[in-house]
Amino acid sequence: MNVPIGWFIAIAACALAFVEIGGKLSDLWQPYEYLIIIGASAGALLAGNKGRNLKNILFAFGRVMIPASVNKKANTELLSLMFEIIQRLKRDGVAKISGDVEDPKSSALFGKYPRVLKNKRLVVFLRDYLIIILDNKASANHIEAVLSQEIEMIHKEAIEPSNSLNVVADALPAFGIVAAITGVVYTLNSLTGDVAPSLVGAGIAKALVGTLLGVFLSYAVIGPVAMVLKQLADAEVRPYEAVKEIIVAYYAKFDPLVAVEYGRKALYSDQRPTMDELDKMVKAASGYKMRDN
Repeated sequence: MNVPIGWFIAIAACALAFVEIGGKLSDLWQPYEYLIIIGASAGALLAGNKGRNLKNILFAFGRVMIPASVNKKANTELLSLMFEIIQRLKRDGVAKISGDVEDPKSSALFGKYPRVLKNKRLVVFLRDYLIIILDNKASANHIEAVLSQEIEMIHKEAIEPSNSLNVVADALPAFGIVAAITGVVYTLNSLTGDVAPSLVGAGIAKALVGTLLGVFLSYAVIGPVAMVLKQLADAEVRPYEAVKEIIVAYYAKFDPLVAVEYGRKALYSDQRPTMDELDKMVKAASGYKMRDN
């Protein structure tokens, strides 16, 4: 929700300052300049991206307006689920958990963690690698390599909208100059006979609105959105990294508590539970005790 608030502050501050120095807001309304800048930006975005990324960009704009789906509560559920899975594997063996892994949506185990189930891609990721664990045919080195490869791809796909919008943000000042030059060309071509200097000045002022708009959109509108999308992409890949660390620790035959602690450390500090908070979640959801004391 910081994005619309930031936009409001930036627009209000600039508009207020313009009015205070004696300007009129109506002078900033130059629709043809807007059309050139926005149209050129949209065209460049369309030309430079495949359909998949264009779809992700549209979806990403909606995501910056709502609270992030990856948060402390969701990560606490994920760690609790992973602890319970490893504990069951250790105590009860593969047979007791295979049904839950094969069909997470119908699983009573996964059903205790609704925030995890809501993240469909993460559930598929979990299912795929838990099945590999249950099959017990992959070595620790092989599964770690495959996990790293897939996580790299997930992050690459997640950060594409941010990279694309950064390109647009970098281009917007240039598109503003294009709009300004177009306005100057029109103004100069319209000079016939004796033209009052005030009319020339008004024409140039209208043209310069394009430069103003291009720079403003770049640094106050599109640039911040691209930055937020990058932060979201980086945060959204952390749960996958946590799962990877837990699985690798499981293959190293670490105790479930230690394995989950490896995963917990892979999460951002403000998005991970404390050990006490995780212990409470595990007890409430599964009845297991993370620590014997």
